[in-house]
Amino acid sequence: MFCFSFVILLFTRYATGSVPVNADVCKFELDIVKNKIQVACPRNVTLTVQDKDGAILLTGNTLSNLWFEGDTLLRARISPSISSGFNPKSLGKLKDATTLLKRIKKKLSFQLKTLNNITQNLNEGAEQLNQDIENLRQPIPSSHLAREATIAALQNQYNFLKVAMLNQNEEMSQLISTMTTLITATQKTVRSSLAMNSKFQQEIFLVNAALTRANISHFCPRYLTRIGEDGDEISTGIAKGTVMKDPIPGGQIWVTYGYSDINEIIEYDSMTSFEHDYATKTHKLPFFCDGTGHVVYKNSLFCHKVMTDKIVKYNLLLNNWVGEMSLPGVGVHNTYPYQPGIFSDIDFAVDERGLWVVYATEASKGNIVISKLDDVELTVLETWRTNIPKKQVGNTFMICGVLYATDSFENIPTYIKYVYDTGTGGSKILTPDQIPFSNSLKKDYGQCYMLDYNPMERKLFSWNHARVEIYPVFTRNDDEG
Repeated sequence: MFCFSFVILLFTRYATGSVPVNADVCKFELDIVKNKIQVACPRNVTLTVQDKDGAILLTGNTLSNLWFEGDTLLRARISPSISSGFNPKSLGKLKDATTLLKRIKKKLSFQLKTLNNITQNLNEGAEQLNQDIENLRQPIPSSHLAREATIAALQNQYNFLKVAMLNQNEEMSQLISTMTTLITATQKTVRSSLAMNSKFQQEIFLVNAALTRANISHFCPRYLTRIGEDGDEISTGIAKGTVMKDPIPGGQIWVTYGYSDINEIIEYDSMTSFEHDYATKTHKLPFFCDGTGHVVYKNSLFCHKVMTDKIVKYNLLLNNWVGEMSLPGVGVHNTYPYQPGIFSDIDFAVDERGLWVVYATEASKGNIVISKLDDVELTVLETWRTNIPKKQVGNTFMICGVLYATDSFENIPTYIKYVYDTGTGGSKILTPDQIPFSNSLKKDYGQCYMLDYNPMERKLFSWNHARVEIYPVFTRNDDEG
């Protein structure tokens, strides 16, 4: 039996409120001076954390300790027990690879310092050489000794630069060799990790996801009050596309270009990499997607399978097809799209509550239908039918289970004209002055082909005719009035 500990740091605040813990199987100590609670559970017991309304935030038998300070969850220590079927050789390889990575990090640091010193010497030598060249442009003294001194100075500078360049080449060769070793060590680390018990990996990921989801969902309910007019903008050169950022675990940027017959998704490690088109990897898909409404959630792509009534789940970490399901009666191929068309019949959304899909059917007479999805099993959990035609809105997004629909995809500005709350089943028609939306950061031209909310960043991501635009959003909680 083997036991390991992983520490997950969470920096987002919880809403104020009590966090009841099952005291029958776990004990907790309250430090009144530090306003700190330590919750400790024996192994192989079930710990359930609930919010003030009784909703379960997270549960499992893999949590040994939770630390709360005030209303903030500081960290959780995960201590899963590994079955006897776990291969200890994998752990040994993982430790060896980790040690090697640490050594390489130190070596890279030293080599980078050496290269910086050589670069500084080269710059100084270049400045001196320029000075000698400038001296040569002056009238040459008739003295034989003066001419020889000038030639000797140039020869010295040449030799200095030659030696410095050779040293730089040698250091670059060593750096390349070190980077090659780094790649090998990283591959060993990944292989060793994958060789570990699959159930162990799944538990770690699920608990991490549960903590993150609990962290952001605890803010609900909250309602959109304003969309900022200032934000970030990246030019793409491609009129239509989709930009996605996974809120769990977060980090990578995922991009698809176009709106039809999409069979590849490009991965970037940051917005900066995306801006400079420095891709980490291009993932080829074993199927084609339609529209610009797909999302990446929990390391999986969810999209509308081209020319079908099916939605598809594809794991981007393992690069494998997970599953697909039909949406009975759904309109496809511009039957019930948003205003811009472009096969936007099926639109996914992610918010604090999880994964949603927005569409329309013949039974709904073209009005928007919202379905809450089980993102693991890819099944429909619950469905709501609204009273607004899908073709009459520019685009939609979800925040805390509330649908927000824009009036136009191209007007500058536009506004949120329709709101539907899945929690209450109520809907509202808004006026242009209630929640205006600039629909273009430059305020010069707008064709919003994709609009999605990211619950971790609390921002709207838009693809506006060859520009990716990111807008801050502002919300209020119900108890704030």
